[in-house]
Amino acid sequence: MAGLKEFISNFYWQMGVDLGSSHIGIYLKGKGIVVDEPSQVVRLKKKKGGQSRFLVFGQKAKETVSREPKLIEVVSPVKKGVVVDLEAAEALAGNYLKLIFEIPSGYPRLLKPRAIVAVSSQISEVQRRAYVSVFNNAGAGEVILVDSGVAGALGSGYNLDESGGLLMVDIGGSKTEISLVSMGGLVIGRCLELGGDNFDEAIINYVKMKYGLLIGKNSAEKLKIGDGGIVRGRDLEHSLPKSLRVSGSEIQEAVAFLVNKIVRTVGGILDEMPTEMTEDILKRGIVLIGGTAQMVEIAKVIEEETKISTVVVDEPTQAVIRGCGVLLEDPGLLKRVKTINNR
Repeated sequence: MAGLKEFISNFYWQMGVDLGSSHIGIYLKGKGIVVDEPSQVVRLKKKKGGQSRFLVFGQKAKETVSREPKLIEVVSPVKKGVVVDLEAAEALAGNYLKLIFEIPSGYPRLLKPRAIVAVSSQISEVQRRAYVSVFNNAGAGEVILVDSGVAGALGSGYNLDESGGLLMVDIGGSKTEISLVSMGGLVIGRCLELGGDNFDEAIINYVKMKYGLLIGKNSAEKLKIGDGGIVRGRDLEHSLPKSLRVSGSEIQEAVAFLVNKIVRTVGGILDEMPTEMTEDILKRGIVLIGGTAQMVEIAKVIEEETKISTVVVDEPTQAVIRGCGVLLEDPGLLKRVKTINNR
């Protein structure tokens, strides 16, 4: 029976998916990460026959932000870890699944793909069904939901078969998820409704109030990741283009309140965690993943406040999708990981 299942699996793609508010990652079994793009889509505001028309996806859509004409809008289908626009989410997933079907393979892919989708541990039953619906309607067959904290730990190179605990802090586009994981499951989880978008907005407001310069979201993001730099925008006093340099210390000042909220939540989980895990956390430290984890000072502030070693993994934006890949390549491990579908 196992041999028959393995043979049949040659006729459909097995994929891992990380669909967040800022990016979508797709991992194909045997091929690695094949999609790593922003998760924005551009569509016409006016519907035709009750249906929306989607124009571009991914990086091209992100580059349109703050530049779009009045006839179109840039949409992020996922916000704060939940699907907020089903139609746009299905169009986004369908676009990339269509591209995947065109990838050459040794066997014809006659059956619907199987998808392992990383989602927040805090989502409700309705939200879980929404994720399953998105990928079913986009062309997937079986959809398995796994905890993004567990996937992020696996993608960061940690072995969850051991009984020791690991504290993950995933700072995404519109949420921050803090997960204490052990043996393939979640022990304690907290979700803050703040992320990279809030950091960008804080930087925009700071530059506006201090320098009277209006900058766009993409410019704020570059300042955030680059720990300052030269930025160009519109001078509010003279309505003319203007450039100035913003220092790293100013960026830290702009986002200090948001960083402190994350630090307080991390401290709360450390207070609640079982005492048996204290040694594990002290030994392994706190692990940061997600795009905003690349900010220079975040790891430093968390380490100073908690007195626990805090590290940012290599390529933190890909940690969760790499973890989905680990589960795909090791079916035995997937069976041991606690999936969210069966709650």
